[in-house]
Amino acid sequence: MPKRTFNRLDDDKKERIMRAAIKEFQDQGFENAKVEVIAQNAGVAKGSIYQYFDDKKELFLYSVTWSIEHFMTMIDRQTPLKDMDVYEYFLSGIRERFDIIRKEPLLISFAMDFTHGKYGSLAEEINKELKRVGDEYELRLIANGKKRGTIRDDLDDKLLLLFFQGVTEKFTMRVMELAKDFKYEPTEEQLFEMTSLIESMVLLLKQGMGRN
Repeated sequence: MPKRTFNRLDDDKKERIMRAAIKEFQDQGFENAKVEVIAQNAGVAKGSIYQYFDDKKELFLYSVTWSIEHFMTMIDRQTPLKDMDVYEYFLSGIRERFDIIRKEPLLISFAMDFTHGKYGSLAEEINKELKRVGDEYELRLIANGKKRGTIRDDLDDKLLLLFFQGVTEKFTMRVMELAKDFKYEPTEEQLFEMTSLIESMVLLLKQGMGRN
């Protein structure tokens, strides 16, 4: 995780540093990425990076976290998390979400690569961080659903989370692969195809998690 000095920066500077880091890692891979290039592209001194992060590895792992949380924040602005349950998370604003994806090709490519094991030497730590961030967010969605009466309350949240992740993992990867094939500019027909896939996934979730 970043040091306190990074957390004290304004949001624009944080984002500039993280985007510069993600671009360098995406272009060069972890081993060949250079901190001095990241600093230069972010408009900060090389020494400043080490005031924010202990080393390149910590910067990389936070790049993974930041990219995931960035998309979550964008979705939350569109449909606030406090107002969503599991089903609405996938069904609300599908068209708008693809507009977000279209605007962030670098972050999407980076996310696709680290979830598919491109950074193999760091795979275990990446997966641990993905699980931490994902579990926290998804448990909040499940809790929201229970409060609103759309998710069964006779099952433990962690058991529901296992089911949720088992259903959504492959569906989500398929949607992202289609989006990449369409270069994040889907036609109406392609958007309908992806929407139908998402709706089928949500139907499975409702059958397993929903209250009768």
